[in-house]
Amino acid sequence: MKKICVTLLATLCVTLSLAQDKIHKRDKTVINCIVTEIGIEEIKYYLSEDEMRNSPIISIAVNEVSKIVLSSGREIEFKDPLNDPSLYTENRQRAIKMHFLSPLTEHLGLAYEKSIKPGRSFEAELGIIGLGFNTDDVNKSAGFYASSGYKFIRTPDFYTSRMKYAHVLKGSYIKPQLLLSIYHNEHEEDFFFGSGPEKIERDIIAGAFLLNFGKQIVYDNVFLIDYSVGIGYGFSNQDNDTDRDIDRFRSFHYGFVAGDNEIPIAINARLKIGLLLR
Repeated sequence: MKKICVTLLATLCVTLSLAQDKIHKRDKTVINCIVTEIGIEEIKYYLSEDEMRNSPIISIAVNEVSKIVLSSGREIEFKDPLNDPSLYTENRQRAIKMHFLSPLTEHLGLAYEKSIKPGRSFEAELGIIGLGFNTDDVNKSAGFYASSGYKFIRTPDFYTSRMKYAHVLKGSYIKPQLLLSIYHNEHEEDFFFGSGPEKIERDIIAGAFLLNFGKQIVYDNVFLIDYSVGIGYGFSNQDNDTDRDIDRFRSFHYGFVAGDNEIPIAINARLKIGLLLR
């Protein structure tokens, strides 16, 4: 009977020594230990059963830990608050916007944005050319432009634990963007010697790749203002090899302004207002 008790006690001690918790750090190292406390800021543990009696408790910051695997098999994950989607469930993560000044330049520009994850969002734009006020007496156009872009919202240069975005769509950003503009243009050109104006009709295709730098401000999870400037490369199907072609060359393509084939620089500027959606 005595031998049986000793054997059971030894087995129990071995089981307790093997039944350890595992702390998985973000640098991929693993600490075999006995976790005694899991707090908001830190985790406390001992390295072994012996240390529970003879050594002080050890602690590690929560933001250094990716997960804990308890001896029971249960896993507890720790996510970076800045990138944890569960902390932004109350934020409206979609928005519809209008290019505020677009009606003054013979088109109506609309945009739709959706958050992909904290710090990332996708934006698509559509411009209907021909709507709005025609402020250019010698040019009339009808068509559309479309674009898509991916926003990288700026993270803080440094941040404390538990810090997160004020809103998942709010902040300074950089946005690579592709644009395509297709429209029919009518251009009236005057000639000397009383010959009267000549109407020139042309189908224009223009495109650009831009890097946009901007900032989006969100008010009360309902209203937003988005302003940005962009620069990149552009092209169009227009020729400007002769003096007359240069006079007829059109640089404004509604979604952007582009140079000629010799200087293929494209730029744009945006002021958008919008509403957030669930």
